[in-house]
Amino acid sequence: MRIKFDGLGIRAKLLLLFVVIKVVPLILLALLAWEGVSQLGGGLAERISTLAEQVRKAVADMGDTFAQESMAALDERAREELERLTTDTARAIADFLYDRDRDVLLAAQLAPSEENYRLFVANRFRKLVDQGEWGLSPDGTAWVQKATVRAADAAVAPGNAENRQSFHYRPPERVLRTVETPLYHEITFVGLDGRERLKVSQTGVLPADLRDVSDPANTWCKAETYFQALRKLKPGQIYVSEVIGPYVPSRIIGTLTPERARSLGIAFEPEKEAYAGRENPLGKRFQGIVRWATPVTRDGHIIGYVTLALDHTHLMSFTDHLLPTAERYSAIADAANGNYAFIWDHLDRNIAHPRHHSIVGFDPQTGERAVPWLEQGLYDAWQRSALPLRAFLDTVKPFDAQSREKKPAAELTRAGLLGLECRYLNFAPQCQGWHDLTQHGGSGSFLILWSGVWKLTTAAAIPYYTGQYADTPRGFGYVTIGANVDDFHEPARNTARLIGHKVEAFSERVKREQAVLQALIEGAMARTAISLSASTLVMVVLVIGIAIWLASMLTRRVTDMTAGLTRIEAGDFDYRFPQGGKDELGRLNEALNKMADSVSESFKRLDEARRQAEDNSRMKSDFVASMSHELRTPLNGILGFAELIRADAPSDDIREQAEIIYHSGQHLLALVNDILDLAKIEAGQMNLAATPFALRPLLQQLADLHGQSARQKGLTLSVEFSPDLPDTCIGDPTRLRQVINNLLGNAVKFTREGGIVFSARAQDGRLVVGVRDTGPGIEPALQEVIFERFRQASAFSTREHGGSGLGLALVREVVALMGGAVRLESAPRQGSYFEFWVPLVMPEKPQPGSST
Repeated sequence: MRIKFDGLGIRAKLLLLFVVIKVVPLILLALLAWEGVSQLGGGLAERISTLAEQVRKAVADMGDTFAQESMAALDERAREELERLTTDTARAIADFLYDRDRDVLLAAQLAPSEENYRLFVANRFRKLVDQGEWGLSPDGTAWVQKATVRAADAAVAPGNAENRQSFHYRPPERVLRTVETPLYHEITFVGLDGRERLKVSQTGVLPADLRDVSDPANTWCKAETYFQALRKLKPGQIYVSEVIGPYVPSRIIGTLTPERARSLGIAFEPEKEAYAGRENPLGKRFQGIVRWATPVTRDGHIIGYVTLALDHTHLMSFTDHLLPTAERYSAIADAANGNYAFIWDHLDRNIAHPRHHSIVGFDPQTGERAVPWLEQGLYDAWQRSALPLRAFLDTVKPFDAQSREKKPAAELTRAGLLGLECRYLNFAPQCQGWHDLTQHGGSGSFLILWSGVWKLTTAAAIPYYTGQYADTPRGFGYVTIGANVDDFHEPARNTARLIGHKVEAFSERVKREQAVLQALIEGAMARTAISLSASTLVMVVLVIGIAIWLASMLTRRVTDMTAGLTRIEAGDFDYRFPQGGKDELGRLNEALNKMADSVSESFKRLDEARRQAEDNSRMKSDFVASMSHELRTPLNGILGFAELIRADAPSDDIREQAEIIYHSGQHLLALVNDILDLAKIEAGQMNLAATPFALRPLLQQLADLHGQSARQKGLTLSVEFSPDLPDTCIGDPTRLRQVINNLLGNAVKFTREGGIVFSARAQDGRLVVGVRDTGPGIEPALQEVIFERFRQASAFSTREHGGSGLGLALVREVVALMGGAVRLESAPRQGSYFEFWVPLVMPEKPQPGSST
């Protein structure tokens, strides 16, 4: 019996195929065999993998524990060392200050004479560190020290084998004090009346002439008031001033580079900004003094006072070169890396800092303290109070809710007023921490997250209690040092990384052993597969043969369909698919033929409708253009006669009627012109001129023209023309005037009270023109409709305003033709803002040396 395959469906053919070859039993048999072997191998592999992972995790946990314990030990050790360094520095400063007490008492024993005083200060020198010469790097992004010749460090090895364990040698320090610098700017003898009788200057920083220091205006920065305090001193008592010097501002925080200056819109003049260590080694330095004074007695009576003005640079040298890292010292401080030290006075004011704009100072014009860097809220409150700064700060709670969430006052930052007074630095919470640690004269440390980095910061009071500093447990002030915690953790991290590498190596060994076992299991599975393959080889060959036959048949039928669809898509609508059988594919061919008949008929009707529409559109455009031209001639005649009648009318009634005729004719002529322009645009016959014209005069003429109409309605029309508008540009001035006339005319027409703003600016190679009015506004649903033709009266306005409704449609068409776009912002009872932009084409500048 012969089977008729043409009558069977594809599904039936596939089912018959798999029934014939009995592939399902074969697959089930193979799956059962493989499942048994796979479970055995998979179980063994899983157990080994689990064991290896447990060992790896245990070793990794031990490594993490060791690293954490190491970090904790390093943190404690670093804290102790850093606190000791801070305290030692504070004690060294105190010793230095007490030496100055002894100097002033010794000077008081000298007979007041220029020779004695000159000899006294001539022996008072102290060495400072030379920071070297610095310049910009070749790429201009940083400051680098100019090359210097340095001898290579010698290698040192232990001479005795018993010393080799952890033998560590450190080369001689490179940062040394080599520059002999006078300790004092000057020594003076002041009479009982406050007038200087003698003065010996060492540096030239302070004025060399003799002055009446009872008047602060004659003192350094007009800020010294020490004479009033001198009159209260008894023999042997000492007066010590605060740090006094002119404040040095800086408009740039961080590294001063040409690019940074350009970004802030200022000139790159590093010598005019504040010195800031590596961030600006050429900047202007803070020039401060601390003045010591004591009575001079003869025969038990006070005959005057001797004063010594200490060069504040010597105080800063205690912290300027200090590093809380393995490097220990630096010739020049780098505040950017967070590892540096600084000094505060007993009232929490900064008096030594790598960035000299952070040091508080005085205004030398007024003798008042310069405005410090305030938090934005505090600054705003001061501005609202209308009080002098110091009077206002007297009403403010010190350390008021300090938090790094707060921000500094932008106005002070731009002005370069960045002096640090911790009591009012409310965006720096570490200030209160330093204050708390030193309030009883002690020291300590804490961790703080600052600028995205955890820092260990320390503070230690300076135990100097002479003069006014005897009244506070904090003494002269306190030293603070900041250090990045990550630097302390690096050894522990290295150990953790080493342990991690060993864990990874162990894991790799386990993986290799696991792979060997897996290979043994796979070999057994392969042998099982071979025994199964021999019994099913014949069936596999049969399956392949039938599959090839079926794939060939299906592929040929599908390929024929694809080729036929491609021909129809290419335009061969007469092609029809052959009837290949009675199965599903045959019925599909029959359906595709019916679809091709329908598509062919639809394309014929569509082509005929398109030709008819093009003919109608062309006839309409020709008719509109012809009628517009025909209407212009009689309209011009009407306008001319109306003008004559208006000029020669024998009565006011006739003149008024002529006026009505004239304005009606003008309105009708404008409508005809708009219709003609739209017809030209539709027909693609509107050509734009490209001629140079004066832009600003054109805009001003339009403003003057519509300004008169606005004033007649009691409105104001103001202009906002950007200074960067070019004098001359290239384009079509007539069409530009037409667009702006429409926008300004609508604004005047629809605005009953208020005013109109006419603006223009150049932006990103474009001319942007805007018209803003205080009219009734436009509903959001109608904002797109108003740009359609003839929609003004019926859609969003009333007939009282008049108009054809073509103005905004023409605006959008002309602006689009010029390569630009129009946008609208409006809301009911809030006015409207129309803005358009067109490309701004500038005339080419003549080349130097070319003929004109």
